[in-house]
Amino acid sequence: MRLPSVFAIYVQSVTSVPGYSQPSTAHTKFFQPAGDFPASTTGIRAATHSTSLVNNETYPPVDADGLRSEATTQPELDTIEIVATAQAKAVASETLDFLADQGLTLKNFAVWNWILSGRTAVDAAWRLDTADLGTVPLFVFQRLLLRTDMSAEALSIFIRHAWQLLSPKNQRNSHRRNAEQDTMPEKIVTVELDALTTMIVRLLRHTRSVWPAAITNIAELWVTHARYDGRNSSRLSLHYNRILRIIALPSNESPYQSLHHRQRAYFIVYRKMLEPSSPLTVNREGYRALARIQLAHRKTEGERQWARLKGPIWPPWKADRTGMDADIGANSGVSRATTVLRQAAARGYGPDVWERAAGILAGTDTDQSPTIQTRSSVIPISFSPPRGSKSSLSLGYSNGSNYGSNGLPPEAAAIWTARVQATRTLQEAWVCFLACKDQGVPMGSQLYQAMIQKVIYNSKRSPVTSVDADADSTPEQVTMPGDGPEVAESSASHNQAISTREPLPTVNSLLEQMVSRGVRPNGRLVGLVLRHTPSYEEGVKVLELSTVPDSVKTVLLQEPEQLWEEAAISEVQALLKRLPDWLFAAYIDFLCRFAQTVNVPDSDRAYVRTRQKHAFRLVSTRLPMYRPPWNSLLRLLSQLGSRVAVKKRSPLQQEEAKFRRACRLLESMDSLNLDMDFTGFGYLCWIVSNANAKAGGCAKRRLEVVKTRFARLVRPSEQVGGGLQMVAGLSDACCSDSGGVDSDSSCNDGSAPLPRLFRIPHPAHLHVYIRCLGHDDDCDGLAGLMDWLAVSADEVIEEAKMSANGRTMFRRCLTALQAFGSNESMQCTEEQTQRYQMALDSLREVMGIRDDWVGWPADEDVKGYFHSP
Repeated sequence: MRLPSVFAIYVQSVTSVPGYSQPSTAHTKFFQPAGDFPASTTGIRAATHSTSLVNNETYPPVDADGLRSEATTQPELDTIEIVATAQAKAVASETLDFLADQGLTLKNFAVWNWILSGRTAVDAAWRLDTADLGTVPLFVFQRLLLRTDMSAEALSIFIRHAWQLLSPKNQRNSHRRNAEQDTMPEKIVTVELDALTTMIVRLLRHTRSVWPAAITNIAELWVTHARYDGRNSSRLSLHYNRILRIIALPSNESPYQSLHHRQRAYFIVYRKMLEPSSPLTVNREGYRALARIQLAHRKTEGERQWARLKGPIWPPWKADRTGMDADIGANSGVSRATTVLRQAAARGYGPDVWERAAGILAGTDTDQSPTIQTRSSVIPISFSPPRGSKSSLSLGYSNGSNYGSNGLPPEAAAIWTARVQATRTLQEAWVCFLACKDQGVPMGSQLYQAMIQKVIYNSKRSPVTSVDADADSTPEQVTMPGDGPEVAESSASHNQAISTREPLPTVNSLLEQMVSRGVRPNGRLVGLVLRHTPSYEEGVKVLELSTVPDSVKTVLLQEPEQLWEEAAISEVQALLKRLPDWLFAAYIDFLCRFAQTVNVPDSDRAYVRTRQKHAFRLVSTRLPMYRPPWNSLLRLLSQLGSRVAVKKRSPLQQEEAKFRRACRLLESMDSLNLDMDFTGFGYLCWIVSNANAKAGGCAKRRLEVVKTRFARLVRPSEQVGGGLQMVAGLSDACCSDSGGVDSDSSCNDGSAPLPRLFRIPHPAHLHVYIRCLGHDDDCDGLAGLMDWLAVSADEVIEEAKMSANGRTMFRRCLTALQAFGSNESMQCTEEQTQRYQMALDSLREVMGIRDDWVGWPADEDVKGYFHSP
């Protein structure tokens, strides 16, 4: 039996069915008879899996919102039925009998191809969810998880399907089983450990980009189905530790904000490993994962107390300030990350380069002297290179040298990089850097990056201000050394001053030193300088000196007036994609920072606008699946007073042109199935506010764009109302007693609940949204937002707690809502005013009964709100 001939007949049948287009040449070529295959289900699945099934020729247009429903999918399923019927007439009865013995029909293959051919991940997910053939094979689902255009909505469907795929109970209870399926024998899907790990890893990696809160659900999925059978303990331990490592990886965007989700997921897996009935070993990989999570956390109160006792000299030994401080012993200052590393050492995992670098950031040097506990999501060295490997390439060497003048391996640079990072002042960092140079340690790009970062943030230092003035603020909100990239001011006391034999460096002097040593800027160092360079010329200089390929530099530094030929656009796109996402984002941010025409002389404005044009052209050519480049363009458009349209003269025309360009950017992101984030949403709010302010009144059309985007960010639009009622309907859809989980995600079928919200706004972005609605007298929009806040308070407050100023900013949001409600200049009808007051009273009642919240904004705060900046 030639199995490919079955697919050849299938393709020929497809071409004769109305509504289906001609398959591509490559697709047709695969289905030509090409030899004998084993007559088994394995052979069929292997043949199907080996071909590229994701061809986008056979799909109807998607709905306006990019969503699908069973009503729009049914015509496609009917067409597949026609295809299967045509196949049955052309295929030998022996083949049909064989497939029947395996529980398969020709319709199965047509449905699988139809699912994989979805134009977007959301389209494919809806096809998977509405396919009326029970659970699809594992290899089809695994291939769907390889899509690069994943969205939170698509991921939510895939997670639910993963539970259904792995749970026989879910399969039996599926509401989509039809009468034909009920006559078929029940099949229990058995997933091998390697296949299960592959599925979980792919799901986890998608959560890092589109839905960090869903990571706990996937951890529950893993511990539920990665079972111990009494024989595979060692192998299962390796897989468990691998999952721990993936969970600990930081999110692509805002890694610290999603940290609490990663920690919960880690402990879900960790507790399962410690169960007495099936104990599993936590190896070095698992301990490193936990240490990474603890390093990324803010300091606990005990750690902050110890940090305050560190003396001003170096090393920062404890210095008692009161008599009570003498009772605080050294064990009180051991950080959580240090505790984890010590536990690993006690289990026999002696300190490697990674552990020593992490220990320095955790507050203890290799000689047990204290350092500054430094919050970090990335360890200076994240690999353990085998002996004899040219690991110097990863440290930024251009000459291939593996060892320094004293024969020290380049891994030693990672230790000194951590020491430079774990300092308070520029003087302390410079002393560490010079000591590293004296010892002949290979000076790689990573080490220079740590020093340059200290120089940059030393110049950005602002006077330290306490935020404890608000009634609900806590001492944890006061920034301390090591909490962020900020550099503290050196002591003015001569007794505590640190003297250096060389003057303090500048960014340019360090770059010149690098080049003289044969080390070219690469990787994160180039991105760091581009984001913070004070002049356009210096940014161009560091890019020219970098290890970025010359062909890519030519595209990046090309004059915007030079047009790309149509045939060369694909080549330019390929060159741009050679850049890592974060480096491309840094260059777009660099162009946008020096493309603002505010406070620029008229003679230079034309030249500055060419950078605007170049930034937009680079993004539109590469079309990155990474939000920061798009956010940089939106931030450029949100700058009040900047000019983006040459022929538009008046300020109103300029702001309207910016709004239209912002809408085109959002349409481009939608075409890529790329959701915007709340950073971009904040810029969109400013763009709309600026346009409406210049227009002298509210433009409902522009406000509808903002409200629609907010609803789509927090929850998919098929679960909410439309138009003005979008956010109000959202509050009803999210209302649940399940403690912050999806009301649709019941635990009765064995699956863990999914989070209620896709994205949770930081209070700073929420405040911008409130001002956008309030200044344009949108009483209905504000009332709907308060209804949503009343039922989403748990998630929003938890998000606020993740940042130092989150609680203060959320209190400011409440102050703004109270102030707009009492503002007599707002043009609202009596009915709208009553609804606004009811929503405000409901929100005040919700906040009043919370134990983790202190009071409602005072009247004096409300009165002074419109007078504050």
